Formats: sequence, structure tokens, C-alpha cells
Amino acid sequence: MGVVRRWAISALATGLLAAGCSAVPPQPGSAPSVAAVRPSGQTGSAASPVSSPSAQAPSESLRPSTKPVDDRSGKQLGHPFTVNGMVVVSAKHKVSAAYRPSVGAYGLTPAAGKAFAGLKRAIEKAGLRLYVVSSYRSHAAQQALYASKLASMGRAYTQKYVAVPGTSEHQTGLAVDLRSPGGRGTSFDNSREWRWLRAHAQNYGFVLRYPDGLTKVTGIGFEPWHWRYVGVEQAKAIRALGANMTIEQYLRLA
Repeated sequence: MGVVRRWAISALATGLLAAGCSAVPPQPGSAPSVAAVRPSGQTGSAASPVSSPSAQAPSESLRPSTKPVDDRSGKQLGHPFTVNGMVVVSAKHKVSAAYRPSVGAYGLTPAAGKAFAGLKRAIEKAGLRLYVVSSYRSHAAQQALYASKLASMGRAYTQKYVAVPGTSEHQTGLAVDLRSPGGRGTSFDNSREWRWLRAHAQNYGFVLRYPDGLTKVTGIGFEPWHWRYVGVEQAKAIRALGANMTIEQYLRLA
């Protein structure tokens, strides 16, 4: 009788395995199916199922919880103000001429140059074209540009669109000015390339640095051509908070 009972149990187990065991509940201690839905926006704990990165909300841990304080002075200005790994250079956060980052391809830092190369390949695969107008500029080069624009375009234009030496992102090697066959300068945002950037740039670590209507926040007028490398994780987090989210707002500096 014991032999028959064992045979019956074995046959039942084989039948369930053949059917996929779809009705068998998970055993205690096993991970629940990823199909189990968490409330929207809730971050997972160590015991929670982990979904794909693209499905997760950007982590607030990337942002400071309070307004950061820039207390650099003197020789410390030879290094940029940095918040949670993100370099900030602006009229409120200056650098001296001593700040000279290492730059390479496209006049960008190695990480930014590599990321831009990937972005460029992707946009060309989409049948579009981008050209670099400007990237790294030293403190001296920025000073020469500012003086030139002041003489040729006047004070109002220069103060709106050209950073004072020591306040330009171009000195970081993390910023790039772009154009396309369909537009450049103030008309760049009418091009297909610009629309592609708005949709996909964050996937390569870039964000629009000076959005329209936020001059009071950034200190610079709308520059559709100026894109800033911040890294993929930070770029996606910024973009998730809005198409016109600025670095100042993201880092709680404004």
C-alpha cells in the first residue's frame, strides 16, 4: 500500500509540473512576482521586488534636502562649487582662471565627450545632424568673447546671453553649444534636431541648461543651443521633474 501511495504522489507531482504549476502559491521566503504592483511612487525596500530602472521614479536622494551653501573664497575658487557630484558654475557660483579641467573629444571632459559621441551616433541613426558650435572655453577666452560681444552687440544683448568670465559653464568642459542644418542660435528650437534632443538628450546625460522663461532663475536668457552634461542618472531625474526644470531648482539653489 505504501508503494502505491508513493506512486500516486509522484504521478500527481509530475502532472502539476507539466501544467506549469500556475496554481501553486509561492513558498514562504520566495520573492513575489514582479507583476505584484506597488502603490505609485513608493520606493522599494530591501525586501521589495525590484522593477527595471526605467520604471522607477527618480530617487530624491540625488537632490539635497536643504539649500546648499557656497562658502568658497580665494584660492578655493580654483575648484567649482559642487552639489551631490554636480558642478555648478554661474553668476552666483564663480570660478577663477585657475580652474582648468581636462578636456578631450568635442572640447568636453572625457565623460561628457564619450556621452556626446553616443548621443551624436543616436541622432544620426535617426537621420538627423548636429554640429558643435562651441564647447570648452578658458577664462581668458571667455573674457575675449565677452569684450567682443559687448563691442559688437551692445550691453543689453551681452548681459542677457554672454556670461561674465568666471561664471560661464563653458569653462567646465561640460557644456556644448549646438546647431543643425535646420537651425542655429535662437532658431535652433525650430529644428527637428532640437525636438529630438528634448525627447532623448537625458538618456545620454544632457539637459537643456537655460530654458525659456526662467532667466530670473538661471541668470541667462533662453538658449536652445546650450546643453549641459550632468550624467544619465541626474539628467533623467531632472527631466522627470519637468521639461523646463533648471539645475538651480533641482539642486534647491533657487
